[in-house]
Amino acid sequence: MSDETKTLNLEIALDADAETVWRAVSEGEELKRWFPLDARVTPGVGGAVWCSFGGGMDWETPIEVWEPNHHLRTADPPPSGIAVDYFIEARGGETVLRIVQSGFAAAGWDDELIETAQGGWRSFLATLRHYLRFHRGEPRTMAYVRHDAVPLSRPEAFQRMLTAFGFVPAELREGGRFDVTAANGDRFTGVIDVLNPPMHLSGSFENHGNAFFMIEIEPGKERCRPAIWVSLYGEAGREAPALQARLRELVVSTFGR
Repeated sequence: MSDETKTLNLEIALDADAETVWRAVSEGEELKRWFPLDARVTPGVGGAVWCSFGGGMDWETPIEVWEPNHHLRTADPPPSGIAVDYFIEARGGETVLRIVQSGFAAAGWDDELIETAQGGWRSFLATLRHYLRFHRGEPRTMAYVRHDAVPLSRPEAFQRMLTAFGFVPAELREGGRFDVTAANGDRFTGVIDVLNPPMHLSGSFENHGNAFFMIEIEPGKERCRPAIWVSLYGEAGREAPALQARLRELVVSTFGR
């Protein structure tokens, strides 16, 4: 990290070969099984990666490095200049994916935004690991709710989300199991993968087709935006519309309209 820019550097060990991991980061159909709601890739240097999280949150980033099974780099043109490098290497019988996101201007990205980006990557990488371990090759269907911004601090909003889902903060730990009943009566059982208060909580929903969830509190000036994302795979995707409707009622009853 320099005085002018900030850099994120994360890695995860995956139980998959380099070719499989390469496809996960370089093909649209694979990207949307762990990262955005929708994705398209025009391969090769000079091509681009297009991603969408819905609601106008979509972008296209040019590809600068294309080395199959080893290194992919996408970079925004100036003035943004933010780049993401995906490095793939074999290590100790596993494949390690290292992500380096660079070019954050120190003047425009405060610590809260950098921590949010890092926590988001941790949750997405945990989703990738879950997908490759349990659902490789299965299509993903999302059940998700992004509430409007609310006039609350992130810690208060995070606490409200945990309470709504029946989580007890003092009992949460990464790698720990949970069995909770939400305020609407839905039961969720699974394992916590990422605990990053007051921004993210991610893990499995084993009793919903071994889905993967992320509770997220997005930042804002004197406001924040609560969200819940649930990745359902294969046949469990049929549950998505009904689950999304129940999640919406739960989040709205927690924060109001």
